[in-house]
Amino acid sequence: MKKILVTILVATGVVGCANVATKYNPTQFTTDNYQHNVARAIEYADNFVDFDAESLPQANLSTTDLSILINADILYNQGSYSQAASSYYYLANQYKDPRIIYKAIVCYEHNANIPENTDKLEEMTNLLLKTAPNSKTAHLFSIREDIYKNNLSAAKNNLKLVINADPKRTRSILLFLSTSISNDVMSESNATLTKFADYVVKKYDGYPEAYLFATIAYSIGGNQSELLGTLDKIHANYPNWEVPMYWSAGILAKLNNDDLLSTTVQHQVNLVGKPNSTLQNLYVAVLLKTNKIELANSFVESNLQLSPNDANLMVSKSIIQYRQADNSGALHSLLKVESSGLNLDGSVDLAIASLYDLQDQPESALSYYQRAGELNPSLSDASKIAILKNYLEQNKTEQVNQFLNNSAKAANMSPRETSLLQISTYAEAEHYEQAYQIVNQKIKLYRADQNFRYYYASLSDLTNRTNQAIKLYKQYIKNYPNDAIGYNDLGYILADKTPHYLEAYNYAQKAYSMKPNDPAVLDTLGWANFKLKQYSQAESYTNLAYISTQDTDTAQHLKQIYLAQGKTEQANKVIVVPAKLQRIKFTQSVVDQAMLILMYYQFGLDMNK
Repeated sequence: MKKILVTILVATGVVGCANVATKYNPTQFTTDNYQHNVARAIEYADNFVDFDAESLPQANLSTTDLSILINADILYNQGSYSQAASSYYYLANQYKDPRIIYKAIVCYEHNANIPENTDKLEEMTNLLLKTAPNSKTAHLFSIREDIYKNNLSAAKNNLKLVINADPKRTRSILLFLSTSISNDVMSESNATLTKFADYVVKKYDGYPEAYLFATIAYSIGGNQSELLGTLDKIHANYPNWEVPMYWSAGILAKLNNDDLLSTTVQHQVNLVGKPNSTLQNLYVAVLLKTNKIELANSFVESNLQLSPNDANLMVSKSIIQYRQADNSGALHSLLKVESSGLNLDGSVDLAIASLYDLQDQPESALSYYQRAGELNPSLSDASKIAILKNYLEQNKTEQVNQFLNNSAKAANMSPRETSLLQISTYAEAEHYEQAYQIVNQKIKLYRADQNFRYYYASLSDLTNRTNQAIKLYKQYIKNYPNDAIGYNDLGYILADKTPHYLEAYNYAQKAYSMKPNDPAVLDTLGWANFKLKQYSQAESYTNLAYISTQDTDTAQHLKQIYLAQGKTEQANKVIVVPAKLQRIKFTQSVVDQAMLILMYYQFGLDMNK
């Protein structure tokens, strides 16, 4: 499903067939065959380029501008249209060569969803018409601009001009227009687009692409009766041609027109009677997108009764179970999917791994994280982070060190950077003693390094080497007097672990003067005020910190401050999230992201809306 919708949404033109007969070979309408044309749509406009035939002169570029053109052409041929656009735009205005203007138009056609590009597309199209008024290419590109300017008559005339120039290419021209209007939607021109679609489907009703254009136009305009009626005609005449419906669904999803999307897909399911797996996936995706979870579940379950070993249906079932908060059921379903050999580019394995993680089965999770990264390079980073987290949680120091060393080697890190990677990794995972041992070993090598000196002081405190930490922080402040974090940390240690509250307050106040909006600084200043029994000030600063972060330590501080003032009701409202629960929430977020990735591969729709 993903392949179809994604291709359709990004495509901008096609390789069409020249056959104008009223009977067509049904195989050309199968999704895979037709999709090949859709994917190459915009490039087909090259077949209309007729500047040399019109004897239009070619510009003589300066040496500098010729270099710009060569670089732009390299990007253009690589499909990097957004990067080539600005160069062609400059050269088009500089030389008024229609060949360059045309390439600028193609670049902006590929990125017409950005308002600035839409304006430049119109500018380039007008320039092409001015420079090459008799060119079919210029008139072909101007049709969309005519529609957006609500000039229905001009759009009709330009279409007739282009088609009459070569009637054998009518299907290709209509398909090119279909992809062209899919790029950018301007609601103010919907009425004109609808009228133009009415004209096209009536004037060129012998061509399948006329109906395709109409479904797209009616989808953009939200014209339900016309859309469903056109889909009925397509099904009656080309029963295995699914692309128009998928294309329509993609547009409606993009426009968040959920009501018409739901109606259209339900209509198609009823029309077909026995939907194939692609249509099943789209139907389930739409039901989930519109929060009709029970209906989606009933649909999948009824189809599983007919095909109990259908891996595609089992993926949908697992997604529904996840949406119903049945993580165990989702895991069970995905394990059946995995055993069938379906992996959806590693997304099944990533989802299985994260669900195992959530159920506190790290050993089982590890192998699936590794497999997901191996199957899909785009999942590699997420998998590596999860693997490292698992190693840390299981205290597998040897594996952690090997993992970090391999990562450092792959990134070509220096020995200093490698040590900092190890220290920061252990510190962030709250493995403070391991982190301290590394920095304690390396500090002699990097005594003048600010990062190492800070870690040495910080980790001394975190491993309860308090006196050493105080001494090191004072040295740190002396060497780096403009770094607020040194004053803040020292102030917190003095307030929390010594009776030197006034000294703590002074350091905290210094940090506050440098970083008044930093939640950590606000918490430290609030805690120092609390130890000095200045409860009103303590409450003010700590509450600001709590609102910003919901941090566990800050929450505990605020609770104590309220209780010290006898504000029991406010104290009871402060939510102190245990560290273990925070880790569970993090793991749940990993599951959420993994399942979103799975939904994308299964459905091809953005389900994060």
